[in-house]
Amino acid sequence: MYRSSLTLRLTVIFTLIMAMACGAISMILYNALRSELVWRDDQTLINRAAQFRQLLDDGAHPSSLPFYFNRMVDIRQDILSIRPQFEQSISINHTGIEVPDISPTPLSTPLSKTQLHRWINADDTETSALSFQANAHGGPITITLARVSRERTLMLGRYRQQSILLSLVAILLCAALSPLLIHRGLRSIGQLSKIMTATNSEKLNLPVPLQTIPRELLPLGEAFNVMRQRLSTDFIRLTQFADDLAHEIRSPVNVLLGQNQVALGQERSVAEYQMLLEGNIEELEGLSRLTENILFLARATHHNIKLIEEKFLLHDALEMLIDYLEPVSEEKEMLIQLNAAGSLIADKMLFQRAMTNLLINAIRYSPAEDTITVTTVHRAEYVEIEVSNSGEVLAEPDKLFERFWRGDNARHTDGSGLGLSLVSAIATLHGGSAYYRHECGKNIFGLHMPSQAGGTTHTEK
Repeated sequence: MYRSSLTLRLTVIFTLIMAMACGAISMILYNALRSELVWRDDQTLINRAAQFRQLLDDGAHPSSLPFYFNRMVDIRQDILSIRPQFEQSISINHTGIEVPDISPTPLSTPLSKTQLHRWINADDTETSALSFQANAHGGPITITLARVSRERTLMLGRYRQQSILLSLVAILLCAALSPLLIHRGLRSIGQLSKIMTATNSEKLNLPVPLQTIPRELLPLGEAFNVMRQRLSTDFIRLTQFADDLAHEIRSPVNVLLGQNQVALGQERSVAEYQMLLEGNIEELEGLSRLTENILFLARATHHNIKLIEEKFLLHDALEMLIDYLEPVSEEKEMLIQLNAAGSLIADKMLFQRAMTNLLINAIRYSPAEDTITVTTVHRAEYVEIEVSNSGEVLAEPDKLFERFWRGDNARHTDGSGLGLSLVSAIATLHGGSAYYRHECGKNIFGLHMPSQAGGTTHTEK
């Protein structure tokens, strides 16, 4: 498929603009010149008529008017007709144009442009005529003056030809010079392209220099900088994710490798082999859960998870989770208090998975004999589901929901650092968000999700 270059497109546009500009200017100037020439011819006829009237008023005989006429006009395009009342008519007409009968302007009426008569001849020339009455010794006479615009037509024709010729020359020059000028003006795009082509992982954090970019390309340069910044952030995040993933997978793999190497060092009893297999299975289950969580986060990041949304009661769904986790909480003599009501439209299994992570997180890091509170708060079109437990303010709260990030208090406990990341991903899939805050000695983790308003109930476990 043929794709025209930007230079060609701009050249065509500039050439069309030049053609329209030359055409418009030529037309405007041509009409202005024509109007000026018509006005001058009209004024000439009116002035001559006024002079003839004045000559007759001063006592000149009508027969002497042709003498004055021959001296003040061009007989090749001017016409004179004198019709005395009692004498023979006088006519001077070398143009070959027949003047029609025209009603003369009365003696008492001043001569003006409104009394002119115009018509187009067979040779496409225009004729203007003025007929008027004047006083003479033998009585009133009728005089008709006319001018055939042959010279004017020739002058306008030559002007039109020259205008067309000059316009064509200007258009051709524009078509010839535009590619050179456009190519020179587009050098900045070439420079910008070279900068973008030279972009690699080491230069993502270096912005595109905008000082030498023309004003019209500034939005493009700024967009490139935003894109490079995002790519830099994503690249750093991906690199960190790969490092963390390698670290998390290396530990169980090393454990499996070490256990099996030790076991093969000497013969073992059946019971010892069974214990080895149980340990291997435990490590493999943990590795399987880690892989499953990583796969879920990757699919959630690309919105490649189909939500099975349904409407369910928050109290019943949370009570089921608390019953399931009750044995774990009883080991630390903890009490889980539920204060929830209303309904939620969401993927119930994913919602319970997120809340399970929050509850396990609270049980794991709460002091013994603590009370964990689960509450729901409805606000307009959203509902907040919060899990609170006693504890000190967590360091670096902005990193709590990052993958594989673990605080100082969690580095020596079980887990991979993906629990809160899963919570945040599930909330985002539903158009909501996960959050943390510390309030009155309580660490509070919650989900902010679209929902419906509801009442409140109170349950303890």
